[in-house]
Amino acid sequence: MKNIKLKAFILAPIALSVMAGTAMAKDVEKGWYIQGNVGQAKSYATQAELRNEVLALGDIGTVSPNSQKRRGWRVDGGYRFDNNFSAALTYADLGLIELGSSTNNTAIRELETLSGKALSVVGAYNLPLSDWVNVHVKGGYSQLDSRRNDTNLGPGISAGDNSDWVWGGGMSFDLTENTSLMFDWERYEFEHKVDLLTAGLRYTFGEVEKKKAMPAPVVAPVPAPAPAPVVKPEPVPEPAPAPVPSPVVEIKPLNINVYFDNNSSALTSETKAILDNAGKQLADGNVDNVKVAGFASALGNAAYNQMLSDKRAKNVTKYIQDTWSVDGDKISVSANGEEKASDNENNGKDRKVTVRVQFSKEQK
Repeated sequence: MKNIKLKAFILAPIALSVMAGTAMAKDVEKGWYIQGNVGQAKSYATQAELRNEVLALGDIGTVSPNSQKRRGWRVDGGYRFDNNFSAALTYADLGLIELGSSTNNTAIRELETLSGKALSVVGAYNLPLSDWVNVHVKGGYSQLDSRRNDTNLGPGISAGDNSDWVWGGGMSFDLTENTSLMFDWERYEFEHKVDLLTAGLRYTFGEVEKKKAMPAPVVAPVPAPAPAPVVKPEPVPEPAPAPVPSPVVEIKPLNINVYFDNNSSALTSETKAILDNAGKQLADGNVDNVKVAGFASALGNAAYNQMLSDKRAKNVTKYIQDTWSVDGDKISVSANGEEKASDNENNGKDRKVTVRVQFSKEQK
């Protein structure tokens, strides 16, 4: 995989997520955390560069970096100040480089270290895209603990530019309030650059702080108007009695409940029959508004249940728009997920959509 492809692999989902949604408010996650990642490390030293490094000591012929790509891993310990900023001390194993040459010249052993173990101090900025999807960028300074190259003529020397910048980015998905699935790409700017592409888990200690409602704005009191001058009223003729208005008759709202199978948003034939019967009652009615609300049981992931309740509500709304004699502007849709579900996680009555039809007041 070329360098540009490795970057695209991690940056493409970040760009797609940014285009798909905007940053949202979410519960504040702060406190100490630990993280472990595994994946692949890759160096970018070419055969020509390696050969030129030791050409003064003798021609080593063709150099074969047999492990430009190799296993790597990283562990982090850090502190999250809020949903956006964090700092960490990281330790990364960038794998072992295996080198071979077309000659028996021991100069290949003089090639400076291409890999090793890196200890870094890193700061990161995190951008929440939703209640459970985030993107982040990071940067810091790293110290390389050189690891001898493994050559066909024995171990190499332990030398090289041992400190430089590290930077990168990635995505995270909050699985629970404290646990997140992490995807990271990092570039270590040592004398021989190394990329580390990994996936892993992060656990944040402590409790999540619930987001606080914004205080209501303070409205300045309106000064009392100055008293109007007293004017002696002119006598006026007795007004004619006002006509008695006709009594107002309020029609009671129509409430409808339809239910769904587990993990489904499809309308059953029974559901369609209930909606068709209700629609016939509205043919001559005076409808003021229709409120459609979707719900889900507490079984499964909360974010998925929120999406499922929204899809159920939208499917019912579309059927109403296609079959009822109601203006689409009068229909409102909401999704409640598992927010109002019962204590029984697998309660079929929680997997529903409610439809409330409010009629206009009529003069009789």
